[in-house]
Amino acid sequence: MKKYTPHNKLATFTPKLLSLTIASVLSISAFAQQAEIENDDEIEKIQVIGSNIRGGQVAEALAVSVIDSEMIGELGIDSLDDLLQLIPENGQNFFNEAENIGGGVNSARGDIGTYNLRNLGTGNTLVLLNGRRMVNSASYQTEEVGGSFVPVNSVNVNTIPIAGLSRVEVLRDGASAIYGADAVAGVVNHVVKSNFVGLTVSGRWSEYDEIPRDTQTLTVEWGKDFNNGRTNVSTFFNYFSRDRVNSQDDPRWSNSDFRDRVPEDSPWFGDTAFRNNSANSLFGQFDLVSSASGAGVRDIFTDSSGEFETFPIGDERCQYTLNVTTCGGIDGQGTNRLNLNADRDLSSELQRASMFLFVNHEFENGMESFTEVSFYQSKTNLRRHATASFSTSKLRVGAENYYNPFGPCGSPNRLDNALIPDVPCSGLELTIDNYRFAELPRIVNNDGDTYRFLQGLRGSFGEWDWEAAFLHSKATKEDITKNRVSNILMSEALFDPTPAAYNPFSGGLDSNIERALIDVVRKNETELTMLDAKFANADLYELPAGPLGFVIGFEYREESFIDDRDDRLDGTIAFTDYEGDTYPFVSDVVNSSPTPDNSGEREVVSVFAELQIPLFENFDMQAAIRYEDFSDVGSTTVGKLAFGYRPIESLLLRGSWSEAFRAPNLVTINESIVARNNTRTDYACLYAAENGGDIEQETLDCRNSIQRIAQGSDVLDPEESINTSLGFVFTPNQDFTLTFDYWSIEKENTIGLFGEENHTLLDLFFRLGNGNSNCDSSQFNSAVTRTDASSDEAAIYTAAGICPAGDIRFIDDQYANLDNRNLAGYDIGVYYDIDTTVGKFKLSYNGSFIEEFEQEAGGNAAILVQAQESGLIPASYPVAGFADLIGQDGNQEQRHSARVSWRKDAFGASLSGNRIGSFYQSSLTLEDGTRYIIPSMTTFNATVDYRFDVNDVDTRVRFGIRNLSNERAPLADRYFGFFSDAHRDFGRSYYLDVRAKF
Repeated sequence: MKKYTPHNKLATFTPKLLSLTIASVLSISAFAQQAEIENDDEIEKIQVIGSNIRGGQVAEALAVSVIDSEMIGELGIDSLDDLLQLIPENGQNFFNEAENIGGGVNSARGDIGTYNLRNLGTGNTLVLLNGRRMVNSASYQTEEVGGSFVPVNSVNVNTIPIAGLSRVEVLRDGASAIYGADAVAGVVNHVVKSNFVGLTVSGRWSEYDEIPRDTQTLTVEWGKDFNNGRTNVSTFFNYFSRDRVNSQDDPRWSNSDFRDRVPEDSPWFGDTAFRNNSANSLFGQFDLVSSASGAGVRDIFTDSSGEFETFPIGDERCQYTLNVTTCGGIDGQGTNRLNLNADRDLSSELQRASMFLFVNHEFENGMESFTEVSFYQSKTNLRRHATASFSTSKLRVGAENYYNPFGPCGSPNRLDNALIPDVPCSGLELTIDNYRFAELPRIVNNDGDTYRFLQGLRGSFGEWDWEAAFLHSKATKEDITKNRVSNILMSEALFDPTPAAYNPFSGGLDSNIERALIDVVRKNETELTMLDAKFANADLYELPAGPLGFVIGFEYREESFIDDRDDRLDGTIAFTDYEGDTYPFVSDVVNSSPTPDNSGEREVVSVFAELQIPLFENFDMQAAIRYEDFSDVGSTTVGKLAFGYRPIESLLLRGSWSEAFRAPNLVTINESIVARNNTRTDYACLYAAENGGDIEQETLDCRNSIQRIAQGSDVLDPEESINTSLGFVFTPNQDFTLTFDYWSIEKENTIGLFGEENHTLLDLFFRLGNGNSNCDSSQFNSAVTRTDASSDEAAIYTAAGICPAGDIRFIDDQYANLDNRNLAGYDIGVYYDIDTTVGKFKLSYNGSFIEEFEQEAGGNAAILVQAQESGLIPASYPVAGFADLIGQDGNQEQRHSARVSWRKDAFGASLSGNRIGSFYQSSLTLEDGTRYIIPSMTTFNATVDYRFDVNDVDTRVRFGIRNLSNERAPLADRYFGFFSDAHRDFGRSYYLDVRAKF
């Protein structure tokens, strides 16, 4: 059933597209004309996700979870990214602001959230609005697939206001045959109220126990029927505002050194892994460029390598005074560490506004027109810690710098000549190390806009229903970061002989930092244009067991993106460091990787068909097939089979088999050469340190900024998967339902990267195999380019029994189709309604359990896994991203949600709970293999409400408490001391919600 054709030519693609478009438009016109004459039957508008056949019997056999507006209201959430936390089938939220610190300007910042069903990755869930695709978020970021981070495109669900939702439908199954690319882990459809009559005004105010945040929401809904009910115009407006959450708002986050929170009986007590403050501060380390012994300062002011450190005046490590704020000491006493959480936001200040307009009209012939217009705008302001230079691109203090303590003779800041008689009068040039321009925090302003226009028609022709629509949507983002530092401007300031020079020896006091400050701008844009048409007949042919349903359809879409980077990042303004490195390996922005401007587009044509087949009176089948042709990566054909079998009235057995696919996203195809600097561990270096007598790494530095080089590839194959599910629905009476579904996903050609740390492990593997016998660089990992080791470094490697290795300059790591990724698990649902004399109760429970989550290791990854299993590579050196991923770094084995609600006349109440299962943080695994377990976290929400009339206005007042027991996130080795991809740590909050219907 499945066919893959590599790389169709655009020349053949365009005529096919033109023919299909003309044919579809002519067909629609013909159907419409006939409808005017022959049919004015009303078309059923309600359609369940997972099938294009309206009212099809097989729809009840699909594994769909529905969250209605009442439940959403009782959960007390403000945004759809809050809802993500409460859906058991959804995984980690990789777009949360507390975790996106490391990505800097390369993160998709601002008001953004997206689904990650089954933890398979955000790009594997198809997101729909009223049954049709949404444009991807304007900005993109990366997620770890394999051993490193790969660009991902995804929809920003925060463009949909919570208040306007009628329901959210989650199809927990692969559905590419129904909906096309990206529906690998499932599909989420958001049904927005589009036929509203009346006026409703609602508002919500909330505040928190532990933090000084409060939020406000205002929603206005209005709708009216015209033309004797044949025309409906409705609109709603939503405004949301919230305060920032800063690290200083709670003592739990205020110090980035979290060692005092580790229990004394823990194996990790005192472990420096939880010491997340920085060795880079305003009191840095400096290295003489020339010989220390020749200048007469060795072992007096510097160590044998010409290195010295600076500290605040009065520090116990002071050995000599440099000026009124700063002292110095010979290197090796430990750097002055900076608290990164002195002023850093976990969550931004946000203002968001959304508006939807719907116009629905029924013509006299029965044909309907439906129009949708929406606009979204957001503004966020975020504070981040100041930046430090990459270790791969250091800056230097000129010998003539006005504030250089080893500067020219006559300089007022030169040390007393009696102390440094051998320092030449021209002065000494210094290399800056372990320094951070921490005078001011980075301020990030992110503005986003999204608009969407949809015009559709639907009608009937005989027994056939038809529907066609045109959609255009565009999203833009502008991200401006203030208080960044230019390498060019800072270099000029560091070589300035006047008092206007930058002073790196002032501890940040009157340092003249302002002369090197810049704004860094990133502008993004995505567009989606789509034309679709489908023709359905729910009674194409009468079979003995019932009517045969049939749908055939066509879809054409254009997708594009633009990523416009700042001139100082894209090479327009190029910086060249003292080693001669320049763009595309070095940018002019301190601590930001060079990134070229990037853009891409594709056209996609789809043809699909679906059958509903009643084989027996109690056995229905769904069969679907879809062909999609991409202008850039070829074509694919996928199919789906599903069944529903009811052996007895109270029991429904259901199952499905489907093929799904995900095309390489536009970034991974079109990206120019990109150098990314990420803090990584060099495991060859670590092995040498631990086995060569440098355990404290006083000579070696094994965790620092490592540059990875990659670029887009047009030879990537689409990711393909086989999805299966089997389950049952048991309904012994109309009040009780029990569901169980087992599911599995076998995904081939997963697009990812081998990874920087894995490359260093492979380099270690080769070095362990060679020992000290053959130290020719051709014997090691060719993807890892290193500098020559110093004599001190080489001695440590030799003592460890492996060939010497210098610092890593860069790692060549290209996007590739990795081996299979396999997931399996099961979902349980329990629903019970009880009607009693004291009121009506509704109870529900949903649980998602993952039993398998594995990225198969092939090629070099398989070599590393085998070496680790044999004991050659220590167990504490993880093979990142491969082998068994279940329970690792947020891949929870279990997630649960439960809810009970009660209503009696005007009164109502609810209690809901959400539990995120335990997992382990792989970076904290001890040498003996002991894992650091992050325990499960359970939170409860409660509401009470009262409904009454005020001057014939239907009014409801609801009071709610979120996180009733004030549960706080368990300790993890992350930026704010908790694993924010999985947990929230804001504690208990209260809200008051008032709604009036006029």
